[in-house]
Amino acid sequence: MAFEARLFGKTRLGKYQHCLELIEANSRLAPLWERVCLALFAGAGPPLARLFGVDTSENWARADQIIADVLAVTQSSAEEVARHLRRYVRLRKERDDHLPLDEACGAIYDQPFYPVVTHVTYALQPSATARLNFVREVVRGSRAQRAVVADLGCGSGVILSEVLLMQREWTGHGLDISSQSVAYARRLAAHKGVASRACFRAGCVTRLPYADESLNLVIASEVVEHMPEPEVVIEEITRVLKPGGQLVLTMPIESRTPAHVHTLSGREDLRALLRGAGLRVRRLEPRWHLGFGDDRRHVFALAEAPRPGDYARPDAVHNFSNAFPEPEAV
Repeated sequence: MAFEARLFGKTRLGKYQHCLELIEANSRLAPLWERVCLALFAGAGPPLARLFGVDTSENWARADQIIADVLAVTQSSAEEVARHLRRYVRLRKERDDHLPLDEACGAIYDQPFYPVVTHVTYALQPSATARLNFVREVVRGSRAQRAVVADLGCGSGVILSEVLLMQREWTGHGLDISSQSVAYARRLAAHKGVASRACFRAGCVTRLPYADESLNLVIASEVVEHMPEPEVVIEEITRVLKPGGQLVLTMPIESRTPAHVHTLSGREDLRALLRGAGLRVRRLEPRWHLGFGDDRRHVFALAEAPRPGDYARPDAVHNFSNAFPEPEAV
């Protein structure tokens, strides 16, 4: 057994067997210096967090469940999952610039490692956890018994599956440019027991396959920065939102990820983008995150499509429409 797995196995982290399994698998592939850095990051994190009064046990338990889900969905070994992750890490090291969309499709989105990476991200990166919690907060605050939600750039399908688990009478649509991700998201939805209320398809967020004013909630988490024309994406989202419908959007600031072709210089860039499409900005929060391989700064936004002749208070952020027709394909 690798030294880091033996070390963690003797601490309170030892009960998270799926995490230890992935750490052990990675140790057989990674150079020593990288293993030491990762061991220091994982080992020193919990004690440092406790100094500031933060208990990380919930984070480790969540990571353990996510890795268990990845293994179940992929039907593969921990070493195969580690190999997928390392392929992406190697790409990031080799290509630290912004790839054109067509090149990113071939090098990243169409590769088998892509949905695995986007899924495991929720176990490894604090910003991914924060984005998921932000969506949960919006969904939890909704009083709508029924609603139709679309997750654009759905990746592995984690967010949409979570929303449908929270709201048992909602239906959801996942859209992603990656056919690999669409197939993976369908398997994850089946694994989570929400496949009957989820529809995943391949497509581009600049041409949404939904009718005008047909969606109550649109989620665009870490997707707009992948597109060369973000204004077109926001205009399309505005088109498909019902009056009073909401948009949950997150974006990194000054990202260096290869697949990101557009980046913000600050939150006001995003405010202008949303307002330019006619959306009302209800919340706009910059957040810092410190994680392994993570973008450090993000903006979290909640916006709303205006209702004709209806004034909404700035703090009225969870007021979905009462009528929820299924979106029609166009």
